[in-house]
Amino acid sequence: MSIISRTIENIRLYYHFVGRRMGLPSCQIHQIYLPDQQLIYIPIPKNACTSVKQALHEIEFGNIFNTDLEPYNEYQDVHDYYHKRPYAFTSIEKLQKRTDAVRFAVIRDPVKRLISCYRNRVVELGDLEKTSSALKSKGLPVKPDLNTFVLRLKAYRRANKSIEHHSRPQHTFLGNSLSYIDHIFLLKQMKAVEDMLKKFKADLRIRKIKSGGVTYGLQDLSEEALEFALTFYQKDYSLFDNYFSPSKVREQYYTGRK
Repeated sequence: MSIISRTIENIRLYYHFVGRRMGLPSCQIHQIYLPDQQLIYIPIPKNACTSVKQALHEIEFGNIFNTDLEPYNEYQDVHDYYHKRPYAFTSIEKLQKRTDAVRFAVIRDPVKRLISCYRNRVVELGDLEKTSSALKSKGLPVKPDLNTFVLRLKAYRRANKSIEHHSRPQHTFLGNSLSYIDHIFLLKQMKAVEDMLKKFKADLRIRKIKSGGVTYGLQDLSEEALEFALTFYQKDYSLFDNYFSPSKVREQYYTGRK
């Protein structure tokens, strides 16, 4: 890519990223659009989005994304690549009109997603250690236990961009609407996602990104932390009321603690 083309592309990307940050409707939703397959995926972090993105790349190009290969070595990873694709950001209004393409997303119980965020981003990947000075200045433990992390989530989100991104409520990625989505899959329904995508590549296998052996569950939360998380994600539960509910989470929590 020439210097002029790269400059134009960087300006375009800057506009979209800033526009999304400012809440401009035209940049509200991140989409992955496969034009030949007429397929649109709305990714949400911590909802198997890495696995789905790799599957979509394989459908479109015949291989999984690899930064060692041309022309992908200018990108950090598969997420960086799909953020910088043309038409990566769009609006609810445009998506509602896209009846020519199949639109899908994967959702997850909000509290369990937060626990996964802690396990993966805090314990396994050590994201908080990258902002240790800022955390210490705010009196936040760099290696918090699960309940400390949850109860002080708002402060951790302000101090660390990765935590903010991976714990961000799901309704924000969806524009607080499901009306434009043709297929909603739960995280436990990844086999159904794979079956749908096999229509485009018969031998496709969605690769599970393993994250180690550390496990945490609802029962590892204190009652206070559980209620905080349920309140923090109340808009998600409202949007997903046909799929998840605080009452069912509480029931599962207290049943498991007996």
